Amino acid sequence: MKFKKTLITLFLLSLGGSLYLFFQSSPLYSSLKIEVLNNYFPEKPDDDRILPFGYTLGPWPKEFRGEPIVTKLTYKKGPPLKFIDTLTQIWRPVEVELAITGPKTVVPGFKINEWRTCFQSEFSCSNEKIRFWDRVFPEERKHAGKSIRATWFESPDPRGVRGVHLVVRADTYEIDRFAVIVPNGSVQVFSLKSIPNGPGIEARESFLKIMGSLKVNEDLANSRAWIEGKIKGVNLERIKKIPNLKERFEKLILVQNWIFSYLSINPTELDSFYHLAGITHRLAMDLMKTRDRVFENQEAWILNFHPLLSTLIRYAKDFSASETRVKSMEALLEDFLLKQSKLSR
Repeated sequence: MKFKKTLITLFLLSLGGSLYLFFQSSPLYSSLKIEVLNNYFPEKPDDDRILPFGYTLGPWPKEFRGEPIVTKLTYKKGPPLKFIDTLTQIWRPVEVELAITGPKTVVPGFKINEWRTCFQSEFSCSNEKIRFWDRVFPEERKHAGKSIRATWFESPDPRGVRGVHLVVRADTYEIDRFAVIVPNGSVQVFSLKSIPNGPGIEARESFLKIMGSLKVNEDLANSRAWIEGKIKGVNLERIKKIPNLKERFEKLILVQNWIFSYLSINPTELDSFYHLAGITHRLAMDLMKTRDRVFENQEAWILNFHPLLSTLIRYAKDFSASETRVKSMEALLEDFLLKQSKLSR
């Protein structure tokens, strides 16, 4: 009988120890350590690189390892009433991708100070933490058995970003996910997924510097004016006449990314989706006309143009009185597919 009681006691002690370790390691129940991001905002920034995404503004790279960074988009109901759910920048096909998620309200009334206090505590506001994890990091539970670390990040810049940084380390990939929480409590996520090789390590180092350089800008009207000024200055006919193919393609991709930036803060205008389709079609046709490879990744970009144009058409159909624009966009897609079909013969 005594032996049985001893076994039960040992089991309960072991269970208690396991639960203690679980609660201490789980970001849902532990106090997050503070991580301070260095401020990397350049003294003389390149204006072409300063782009808003949601409630943030910062110097985003135009290229990675000598190749332009292009963006892809998948359809999810949102515009014109809500922000676009996710934009994905392709830094290096297959190896490095950055997903930028649009702002969302996780807990109404919870602002930045409430979230900071919440994540600095161990057992309080557990319902809010669970809701945060379910809405912001829904894949976190899929990473069981992998190395996971969460911190609360701060910036020495009063306008810098703050929030939760989740790190996932697996055998074949790594994820750095920054959930930026702006003063009004809205949350948007910047998530870099990379293969742990040379390009992946370089991308992660660059990404951490980008996050350290970001500034919070809740004045969307100001951000719209900034990026509108760039887009209005675009002369497509002049770009089409640029004799150097590399320079021409880089300029088209740059303008394409400017429009993606604009859509991240203002998804309410049909013309933005229409003009993005036009730039994408122009880029695709020019790339397919080129006999010599200009960029290492251009074949991967071309494969993305069909789903991108199809996605833009689906978004356009969600706007009222969009039939004329939709027909024009569908004609662009048909033209692209015809050209692609001829090249594949």
